[in-house]
Amino acid sequence: MSDLDKHTDNSLQIEKQKTLRLLMILGSGLIVAGVALFILFQSTSGGGSGKVDIDLTSGKVSLSLEKPIVDQVKLNTSSASSGGNTVQFTEGKIQSADTIREIESIAARTSPTSFSGQNYINNEAGFLFSVLNPINWQVQYDSNGLYNPAMSLLRVYNAEGSHLNVNFSNTSGGLNIQQFVDMNIQASFQSGILMQMPEITYDYASQTAFAIVTNPMTQGQSYMKFIIDQKGDRAVVASANYNNMLSSPGAIQELTNMIATLTLIDR
Repeated sequence: MSDLDKHTDNSLQIEKQKTLRLLMILGSGLIVAGVALFILFQSTSGGGSGKVDIDLTSGKVSLSLEKPIVDQVKLNTSSASSGGNTVQFTEGKIQSADTIREIESIAARTSPTSFSGQNYINNEAGFLFSVLNPINWQVQYDSNGLYNPAMSLLRVYNAEGSHLNVNFSNTSGGLNIQQFVDMNIQASFQSGILMQMPEITYDYASQTAFAIVTNPMTQGQSYMKFIIDQKGDRAVVASANYNNMLSSPGAIQELTNMIATLTLIDR
């Protein structure tokens, strides 16, 4: 065989391989889309909600189904550490107009007294968070907490006694995140809620803080998250507590995930 024939044969083999790879990619894309559509119809037929967006121009398949919203919108996170434990927490607010419209559309079909898939969405108060196993948790909601900072707007709890509390308050005095946290920590010491200084991590750009209190005897931990919404002259204070002797590792992980992913929705 001549060098020219060899070159021609090699070129044909390369082109065949390129074609085969392209067909495999297209085939896998159709399979993914098919699975997504199957999940969509299964979800909607069972009374849930689902959505599949297929962008043919970019070749991407974007899903918005029964999974944590904070994972889908890829929010920025910071890390807080104490006692050998590190928590990744979301920063500030969801600000994308398209994302907010989609969330509000979903929230219109939900209630602040229940979960929506793996999410808790409160359209009235403007916040959400992830719930890994909703079946394990109960929701207690009191809309009076929107206007009275002494009352919990939301309490999420399980049979083991673990619980998440969410409170709102006004920040019309123009406090920044550090001033607001200092004020709350001082009040917690004075009321006896806190007995030792927590380790606090700040993200000043998003006006978010995450505090961890470690019990030196049991090594159990409590968490607090603070977010200031300067645009709305309001702040959210969330706290998560569990009994280290009674709570299962799975429940502790679920509770930690809830407070870590609590995020405001920009208004």
